[in-house]
This record gives sequence, C-alpha cells and structure tokens, in this order.
Amino acid sequence: MKDEILKSFLLNFIEQHELEEQSLDDSFEDFVNFNIISKLYPRDINLDNLSTGGGDDTALDGLAIIVNGNIITDETEIDFLRKQNGSLNVIFALIQSKSSPKFDGSQVGNFISGVKNFFSPESFLPENDKIKSLRLIKDKIYKESINFDEESPVLKLFFVSSGEWKEPKQITGKVKMELSELEAKSFFKNEIKIDFYDANKLKETYREISRKIVKEIPFNNHVSLPNMPDEYNVRQAYIGNISVLDYLSLIEDQNKNLSKDLFYDNIRDFQGDNKVNKEIRDTIISSKNQLLLSLMNNGITIIAKKVEKIGSKMKLTDFQIVNGCQTSHILFANRENLLNDTQIVLKVIETIDLDVTNKIIRATNRQTEVKDEAFESLKPFHKDLQEYYKAKSKDITHPIFYERRSKEYLNVPNIKSNQIITLASQIKAYVATQLQQPQSTHRYFGELLESNSSKLFKNKNELSNYYLSALIINKLDYYLKKPKLNKFKSFKYQIALLVYRDLKNKKTKSFGINEMIAYCSNSQKINPIFKKCTEIIENELSTMKIDKNQAIRSKDFTNKLISRQNDLNTAQQGEVIK
Repeated sequence: MKDEILKSFLLNFIEQHELEEQSLDDSFEDFVNFNIISKLYPRDINLDNLSTGGGDDTALDGLAIIVNGNIITDETEIDFLRKQNGSLNVIFALIQSKSSPKFDGSQVGNFISGVKNFFSPESFLPENDKIKSLRLIKDKIYKESINFDEESPVLKLFFVSSGEWKEPKQITGKVKMELSELEAKSFFKNEIKIDFYDANKLKETYREISRKIVKEIPFNNHVSLPNMPDEYNVRQAYIGNISVLDYLSLIEDQNKNLSKDLFYDNIRDFQGDNKVNKEIRDTIISSKNQLLLSLMNNGITIIAKKVEKIGSKMKLTDFQIVNGCQTSHILFANRENLLNDTQIVLKVIETIDLDVTNKIIRATNRQTEVKDEAFESLKPFHKDLQEYYKAKSKDITHPIFYERRSKEYLNVPNIKSNQIITLASQIKAYVATQLQQPQSTHRYFGELLESNSSKLFKNKNELSNYYLSALIINKLDYYLKKPKLNKFKSFKYQIALLVYRDLKNKKTKSFGINEMIAYCSNSQKINPIFKKCTEIIENELSTMKIDKNQAIRSKDFTNKLISRQNDLNTAQQGEVIK
C-alpha cells in the first residue's frame, strides 16, 4: 500500500479490532466494509456479519442487507420486522475492495458479474456459505414484496481501491452498459451505479466516522430556557426556529449525504412512508403549506455535549438528534422543494448526563408507537449492569464494558471496539448460556427480548451472570480469530453454552461466580476449555451428519451437545475414581 496515511489508518483499525491474526488483505476488506457500512448504518457493527470474502465469494468482499434500519443476518428476522413495522424498507449494499492502487476494469467487471449473479434466481457461480445465507435473505425479501413500503429496495454498489480514481471512460462506460441489464429487471427503486472509493475518499470517511461531530449553524432567533437545578446537569438549553436550508447543512456530511451518525441516539429509525411521514412530505411538497411547517411539526431536539454561542451562530460539539429523525429524513429526501423562508422549530440542550439524556429521549419519542427494545436500555436495570461492568474492569487485564447507549464509548482512550458489549450482544449471550437456547440467537434481538421478557433484565442479583455470559462470548470471539478455527464461528453460541456448563460444573464453595469470571478472563485457563468444546461440536456434527446451517438452529442439536458433554464429564469422573 503506497499511501502511508491510509496505511496508518488501517493499522490503527487493526489494533482497535485486534485483527493481528489475519492477513493484511483480509484486514483491508474489513476496514473497507466498516467504513462504507458505517455511513449507511450508524449503530454497532459486527465485522463478521459484513465479510463475504475468501473462496467462492463471487467477487463480493462485503455485503450488508439492511431492513427497517437493522442489518439482517438470518431470513427468519424478516417476518418479525415486517410484523413489527407493518412494512419492509430495504437497502442492499455490496462491496468489492482491492488493496492494490490500480482500478482494474476486469476486476470491476467481475464485481458486476457477482452482483448480477447474486440477484439472479439461482447462482451460476460457486458460492461460499456466507453468500448462500445472504441469498436466502434476499429471496425471502422479494417473496415479501407486497409488504415493501411503497418503494422497491435500494441497491448500493461500492468498488474500492487504495489508488486514485480518475473516472476512466473505459471503466465508467462498461459499468453503465453492464448494469443496464440489472436495471431492466426493475428490482430496485434507484438508478444503479457504482460508487468508486479511492484512497482519499476512504481516508475522509474514516476521519469522519472516527471523530467528534462539530458544526456551526445560524441560530439567532432563539430564547434561553429557564436554568435547571444543578442536580439535572443541564448547563444550558435553547428553543427557537431555524431555516430548513440551514438545518440541512447541519445534517449533511461532507459528501452532501444524510449523516446517519447523527441519529443513532434516536430510538426510532426512519419508518419510511407511514401515515405520519406521508403527511409531513405532503406539507413539504406543497409550496402553500410548507411555510406552515414550524406550526404543524413538533420540531427537532438536539442534545450536545458542548454548546457555544458565537455571534449569531451556535457551535455544537459531539451532538445527537434525539427526536426528529422522521422529519429530518423527509426534509432531506425533498430538499429540492424547500423554500428559503421555511422554518423548523429547534430545541438545543447541553448536557453530558446520560440519565438526563435518556429522560429526554423517552419523553420526546412518544408521538408514535415505539417498540419495547428501543426503550429497554433506558431502564434502571441497565444502569446497574453498566456499573457492574465498570467495577469488574478493575479486576481483569482485558475488561469488557456494557454500552447502554450506542457508541457511548466511541473514542474513549484505552477501550477498543471489541471490548464493548451492546444490548443486542448481551441479550444473545444470556439467552445462549443462562437460558440454554443457543439455537435461538439467529433471531432479531428484539424478538428474543419479547419472547423472553419474563426472564431478561429482571433480577439485579444476577448481574454477575449477565457479565459472565458476555465475557465468555468476548473471549471466544478472540479465540476464534485464528484462521484454522474460522469454521467454528457459526457455532459461537453453542460453544459458549458448553463453556458455561463446563465452568458451572467446577462450581464449589470455593469456586463461585467470581472465580468463574476470573477463570474465564485467563486465556491460559479458558482456551483449553474452548478447544474441548469445539471438539464436541466437531464430533457431534460428524456423528449426526447434519447440515451446518440446520444444526445452528436445531434444538435437537443443542440437546445432543449437552448429552455428549455430560457423557464426557461422567467418563472423566470415572477415570478420577479409578
């Protein structure tokens, strides 16, 4: 890689995600996938869910299917999201990345062939397991086409190289010609094109998603809200109105795209063309009614960690739009219709107090129905759980941290991304180990929360069990990074259950939950257990001769694993007695 700055960014990314075990080319693919998908999906990203590269990848190195604001990894999630939202809003993002500095026309052609193959009824090329799984999701989505939110899915294509993109006509012309065949099938609502990323664009993207957001807006027409008591930790707050055109400049990124990072604290993702959003859109496209927007709309609420008044402008540092996601998306989508005189009500609050932020989020997001999982992390239980994680961080060398709010630990020194446990990962870890349901973890975390609502996040005496379950998964993730163990990644939650049961089997008066946590945090002690549990998986797969994808979801397979582990433990105890 010739670009030294890009190389330093890549090395920083490798360190943050502890990818030293894999090749530089594979790490570059992960780096590219992370940068591009982060622009489309502002929440926490699992690199394994994006990567499709390797053998039989059909020239696709990254693929994300985003449905109703969620990255989907299993086709069974579609039904739950359709039922939950009433419709499906879909984005397909396909990526090809090359660490070489050259934009090669033949490689671009191979990428387009891979894209066309993916959207064909059946594959004409050999596909690896990951792409086969994503194909099942794609097929399920199109079977549900009657439930699209009045628009076909969006297709976004990205080709990335570490060189410089100069738009050579021999490539752009071929791209247009090759993609016309796919456009003719009317699978997508948008004109299909490839977004070419070169070194400079990749560096700009990484800088943007890694740094704090700082922007200035004209906000002269405002009043200060009354001072809050010190106990609320609200330094200042304002309410006023702002031109919609000035507001657009606040929510656009450097490429004039909607900056989705600004909405990750907004518990309600964009809901598409629902009834309320259609009314907002109708107001905007009517030049007569648009001027009434500030009277008809509840406005926007922004929470910033720092607010500075500079003349007639206001400077916002590290801010989030916690209410107004729907309005913002519709304004952006209809920006060509906006008038200079149209205003929107804006509330700006400066606070770094998470509890105050949560209260504001809850209070300002009651206009339309919000699902339970959106509010779950705001409950008191999760504050206690987060504090428990922090307390345990002093006891182990490579601690984990529970993140109540998305990206809460972004840019916090000495905390790497793979040390962070999200609500979704906590739910899956607990369901797999404590509830012994690893076969259920492919489901959307909101569905797991709903179906196990009487068992999850109820008993504060079990904080240590939540921590242990997440710690097992975290250490297992690191263990499975070794290339020869990649084949076991799909069985992560089954392995975690066996590991938990093994630790629990050691339990005595002198070996309680704290000893289990300490044991699990020690690689020299826990790695042999990981190895033993992967061997149980391998042996049971061989014995049952069951398809891997079927095994992952099979309760019978889980029961067979438990039975095999019990037999081994009994045999070992017999040897000890002898």
